[in-house]
Amino acid sequence: MPRHASELKAAVEAVCQSQPFRTSVKSCQFLRHIVRLTLEGNVDELKERLIGIALLGREASYDTGSDAGVRVRANDVRKRLAAYYAAGCSDEKLTFEIPSGSYIPRFYMPRSLQTEAAHSTPATVDSPGSILAQIPVSQSAVDSRRIPLARPPVRELSVQLLALPTLAALFLCVICLRWQLAQEHPFVTFWNTVFQEHQALLYVPVSRPDEQQDVVPADRLEDAAPLFNLAGRFHGRITLTRTLASPDGAGDILILIGAIPASADHSSPSAEGERLTLGGSPAGRRVIDRAAGNTALDKFGRAALLTIDNGPERSIHIDGTDDGAIASLIHVLSEANDFPEGLINSFQDGTVTQIVFPMNPGAQAVVFRELLPAAHTAMNGPL
Repeated sequence: MPRHASELKAAVEAVCQSQPFRTSVKSCQFLRHIVRLTLEGNVDELKERLIGIALLGREASYDTGSDAGVRVRANDVRKRLAAYYAAGCSDEKLTFEIPSGSYIPRFYMPRSLQTEAAHSTPATVDSPGSILAQIPVSQSAVDSRRIPLARPPVRELSVQLLALPTLAALFLCVICLRWQLAQEHPFVTFWNTVFQEHQALLYVPVSRPDEQQDVVPADRLEDAAPLFNLAGRFHGRITLTRTLASPDGAGDILILIGAIPASADHSSPSAEGERLTLGGSPAGRRVIDRAAGNTALDKFGRAALLTIDNGPERSIHIDGTDDGAIASLIHVLSEANDFPEGLINSFQDGTVTQIVFPMNPGAQAVVFRELLPAAHTAMNGPL
């Protein structure tokens, strides 16, 4: 074990409690796993296949070429780490990163801590006198990177000569990571959150609820087919459910399609926090604005309504004034080129995001984002 193992473990826990990580249980599991194996000197186990078996429950013979689960998880952790350090969240003496193309983390300590360590034991660095010193992961690594005690001038000169190149490289690395974080498409972020961080449940209203045997319309299942394709693309799955009660609570996300029958045992946990709804009018179903005294927003005409509810039981409700509007919204959500940027940050605890998608050609989607009442806020939802 490296002599700074306890400090590194504390730094990892601090990262997992931070804003970028606290909503992602699986990202924290991934980070703890690779750091633990590295500190134990078992870096040979940090291979994509072995990580997939250990963390994602994959079979030993699974195809890493077509299954990108480990790579997706690693990229998510890299982006969250970049956001963590870019926001200045860290007050730890020890920091770390996961280099692109590798699952072996690198650990660093600032020059001040390196100087303190030099008074007690020989320092270990990547190159003599570098400002950021990498913590060794094995005894052989320690031996190969020790600075000879008989050559203090070399260490002193190295700090002066190599400080600027090292800082420049680190600066470029941070800029690159921040650029990558900013460039991630909302489509990828959104569906990766749904399928990697939650168990997705799909509820489709039955067509004849008064009969003994419930029947789900075939055309509605056909409309939902793109959602099942999305689950496959993001290495997740959707489970059909006949009830609107979430068995796992905060660990599930319920996807609802169409109008919920009045006979269904369902009352949205944050309905009073949702500004928009769909209701009947002489002209058919219309978008209703509760904030304006239940006034029909006739300016939208035919429209689809997407509601993302981040209450104690998270849900994504896809509805519309008619079946064609619903099918159109599912298509928009399933295509990266059409995906609305207004869905960025739509999974914030204690909020409800609603987007109206008018069916009129050339019409723009309109985003409404509200805070839920305190009584309906998810306290420990992992997202």
